[in-house]
Amino acid sequence: MAEQKKIYKAAVIGCGKIGVEEGLSGKKARPATHAGAYKNHPRIELAGLADTNPVRLRVASRYFPGVPLFKSAESLLESIKPDIVSIATDTRSHAALTKLAAKYGIPAIVCEKPIAAAIKEARESIIACKKSGSLLFINHNLRFDPIFKEVKENIEKGKYGKIIQATVYYYNGLFNNGTHWIDILRFFFGEVEWVFAAENKATEKKSLKNDLSADVLFRFKNGTTAVWQSLPPDYGFSEMYLLGEKGGLFFRDNAFRLEYRPLVAHKYFKGFHQLRQKPKIRGKMRSFRMQMADHVVKCLDGKEKPISRGEDGLADLKVLFAMKESVRTGKIIRLKK
Repeated sequence: MAEQKKIYKAAVIGCGKIGVEEGLSGKKARPATHAGAYKNHPRIELAGLADTNPVRLRVASRYFPGVPLFKSAESLLESIKPDIVSIATDTRSHAALTKLAAKYGIPAIVCEKPIAAAIKEARESIIACKKSGSLLFINHNLRFDPIFKEVKENIEKGKYGKIIQATVYYYNGLFNNGTHWIDILRFFFGEVEWVFAAENKATEKKSLKNDLSADVLFRFKNGTTAVWQSLPPDYGFSEMYLLGEKGGLFFRDNAFRLEYRPLVAHKYFKGFHQLRQKPKIRGKMRSFRMQMADHVVKCLDGKEKPISRGEDGLADLKVLFAMKESVRTGKIIRLKK
C-alpha cells in the first residue's frame, strides 16, 4: 500500500502582485504568485490569505474564491496555524512579519526579497527563526530552478573553465530587481570582496522612492569580476552573460532561456578562438514560484536542505548596502567578513 504523504497547509500574507495577482503574468509562467504556487501544488492546501488593505482582499477573493481571508497577519496565524507562510508584503514589514511567524512557530517561512530593510532587522529575523526552529527561505527564485542548480554544479566541476567575467543587465532598482542577480552570482561564485558603484538616474523608476539604479563593478573573492548595467524600467529586460575559459553562458529572456557557446578555433584567424555561433539552448517559460513551493515541501519532508536561507538574504543585503555606500561616497567599498 502506497504511503500517504502529508498535505501541508499554506498561507500568504500580502495580497499584491507577487502574492496573489496571477493575471499580471503570461499563462506560460503561471503560477507566478505565492498563492498560485500553493494552490497548484499537489502536496499543499492554500488555507488562508491576509492583507490590511480591503481592496486587495477583494482582488484576492476573485483569484482564489473560497479561500479564507483575513484582515491581519496575526488573525491568520491564530486561525489557520499553517505549516508554510509566505510574506509577500512591502520590504519595510518583512522583518516584523517574519518574527511574528516565528513567534507562532511556523515550520516554514518564505520571505520575499530582500530579507529586510536593514541589516540589523535581517539578523533579528534569522535569530528569531533559529529560536523557534522555523526554516527561513528567502524567495530569490532562481536558486530553486534545476537549470541554475546544474550550472552551479558545472562551474564547480570546471566544465566551463574558470569564469573570468560576468555581465548583468537589470532594471527597476538595486533593492527591487537587482537583488535577484546579486544572489545568483553569489550562488555561483561565493562571497563578494568589493564593489564600486555609480548612480544612473537616467534609468531610475520614480515610483521606487526608497531604491536607486546604479552601474556597478564588483569583484568576488574567487577572482571573478562582475559588471552591472542598469536599464530603463520600461525595458522589462534582465539578462546575464558569463564568460569562461572554455565558453560562454548567456541567460536570456529574463533568465528563462540558457544559451551555451563553447570556445572553438576561429573561423578566419589562425591561433585565435571564438564562441561557437550556434548555441546549445536550454529552458523555456516556466514557473519559478512552483519550484519554490516544491523545494519547501521537500525540506519539510526532510529530503532537502534550504537552498536560499536567511543567511543568504543577509549576505545579499550587505552587498546592496555596500553598493549604496559606494554611490554615496564615490569609493570602492570592501565587504567585511
